[in-house]
Amino acid sequence: RALGPGAEPLLRALSAARPPAELGALLCNLSQAPEGRRALLDRSRRAVQRLLPLVRGPGSAELRRGVVGALRNCCFEHGK
Repeated sequence: RALGPGAEPLLRALSAARPPAELGALLCNLSQAPEGRRALLDRSRRAVQRLLPLVRGPGSAELRRGVVGALRNCCFEHGK
């Protein structure tokens, strides 16, 4: 429900040449919910592979902080 079918446009925006800085904060907030973490960790979406390059990329500091926060929140998912 947190990301649901709207996840793909958000994840596609990560692949843009200049992803919006606000996207990091949005993903960080969504990853606080169990449904959001599961959506980000869904292997078929390859979201983690899209997030990792942004941690050290040339993007804004705001985007990097949000991405790091989202990845950190995913560490709290105890699913499969």
